[in-house]
Amino acid sequence: MPSKIRADILSMLREDAAPPSLLSQMDAEMGHTFANAIHIFAHKHGISVDDIDLIGSGGQLITLTGSPPHGQHRSNMCLGEGAVISAKTGVTTVSDYRTAEQAVGRQGAPLFAYLVGLLLHHPVRMQICITIGGITTVCFIPADNKGGIDAMYDWDTGPGTSMIDAAFRRFGFDPAVDHGSSLLQGEICHEVVEELLNNDKYLSARPPKTTAREIYGDDMANRIVDMCAYRGCTPADTIATLTRFTSASIAHQMLKYGPGRDAINHADIVVDGRGMFNLQLIEDLQNEFTGARFGSFDKTGVPSNAKKAVGFAMQAMEALLGRALPVPTNADVRRPNTITGKLAPGLRWREVIEKSVVFGGAGRGWEGLPEVRELIVKQKGQACA
Repeated sequence: MPSKIRADILSMLREDAAPPSLLSQMDAEMGHTFANAIHIFAHKHGISVDDIDLIGSGGQLITLTGSPPHGQHRSNMCLGEGAVISAKTGVTTVSDYRTAEQAVGRQGAPLFAYLVGLLLHHPVRMQICITIGGITTVCFIPADNKGGIDAMYDWDTGPGTSMIDAAFRRFGFDPAVDHGSSLLQGEICHEVVEELLNNDKYLSARPPKTTAREIYGDDMANRIVDMCAYRGCTPADTIATLTRFTSASIAHQMLKYGPGRDAINHADIVVDGRGMFNLQLIEDLQNEFTGARFGSFDKTGVPSNAKKAVGFAMQAMEALLGRALPVPTNADVRRPNTITGKLAPGLRWREVIEKSVVFGGAGRGWEGLPEVRELIVKQKGQACA
């Protein structure tokens, strides 16, 4: 992400006071940025953009209201207009997935249980995926003999890296380029961690639930920094305390709303997202669940840093096909949503639609599209079994 755009977005997130004209400009700007990224990626890897059938764009989430106060609606705003991406690449584009989810009564996040379940499910062992991005999401997939993907469930546990990043910025470091090793050797203020765990309303709410920077953003990070400073903590101590609060909140949620410590300790846990590179976060979780087998999402054949890209691409395909995706058992509404985003037709729109009709069973529509039950990753140069 260009540094100027990143700075503008972070400013909007912090101040929550962007005028409509700025939001409109940033929506278009992000569309151009994503389109440019596609051209750069295609050139780097020797791919002709004209050969791409479909683009799925998750957008840049600015605000998400999954559980609004009485009288308000579930809503969100993701920047990165799909029509701009389509116009600048010539490729049919699907975007705005969260709005489609909220329209049928769900919260708009998490969005990837179907992908995680299809890639990870195991005949006899429970699989758990912990995605530590700005916010942390956990997904439980029982063993196939206990329901498998038909019994999977997920929710946002709370903070991920967003508040740690905010503290880095407060202390003069850029978390995107400077890991600030001098800030990674502090002492944890356990008093602050306990106070946060005991008084956090989101952590006490039952799933299904989703959250975003509205709760775990710069404002809360600054409040925690001030709590630590009041107790005489150094910047390094503060980072250590925020990190422990993050890992403790993940473990707390898994134990409180998951299948129990014994089941978790007999499960396989895969970790992805930016937080997988935070060694202290991972060590804390390993110390909490000593019996579990920890690993990386890479074992699925999909690189951890490509999970979202693959997920949005798959959602785009399913939207075009009009096929429903598996819905977690703890979703507010189990009703399938066959159109999981908004379509912006590209230059080969009719050709792509014709392909989808043929794929769907020669025009037989829904009857020709059984629900996806298995997902096989074929790596380049590798034959499928």
